[in-house]
Amino acid sequence: MLESAPHFSLLTSAKHDTIAMPQNLPDYLILDSALHKLDTEITPSEVHGTLCGLLCANSNAGVDIWQSALWPNRPSGDLLAAEAHEVFKQTHDITRRQLNDPTCEFQMLLPDDNDSLDARVNALGDWCQGYLIGLSLGGITDFAPLPEDAREITKDLLEIARAGTSYELEGSEEDENAYAELVEYLRVGVLLINEELQPTRVPSVEVEPDATLH
Repeated sequence: MLESAPHFSLLTSAKHDTIAMPQNLPDYLILDSALHKLDTEITPSEVHGTLCGLLCANSNAGVDIWQSALWPNRPSGDLLAAEAHEVFKQTHDITRRQLNDPTCEFQMLLPDDNDSLDARVNALGDWCQGYLIGLSLGGITDFAPLPEDAREITKDLLEIARAGTSYELEGSEEDENAYAELVEYLRVGVLLINEELQPTRVPSVEVEPDATLH
């Protein structure tokens, strides 16, 4: 059974005078189709998680750095690869914008609610694994120097990535609610990590003192 996650509160800094217009990521299935064109088994969630970790560690990382890390042998001149590149570029640009949006419109790329809970939980594990890979690609390999809240979130990300398919799910309303709370916890947690690593770009995030993830 999934357990409920702790809660964060968001504090928007007064230094943000304008509010960026929300912009949505490409659909999960569109990114999945782009990945198939590259003949890879990497899931859309893991790919997006890797991008988010990379951008949190290095907000100036371009789309080519992301793609080269995931597909170092991508053939040049391949039409299918070129089509996929356009989807990845859009995903990269929108994700970077969302991470630095003062309205915190950042979203994790996961299957929608029409998919089974098992599939969504597995994708969440993929996303967490990708995020940790992305941090490493961006040069963050030691979490010890991070502030306590951010360090705890990285530990939770690691636990979820390691859990994989080991969760016992009944598909109950309780499990659905716990999944939704966990996604929100991680979503805001990523913003907190981004704030710690890129403090001049995003609104500050605070964790309630008694918040823990079991």
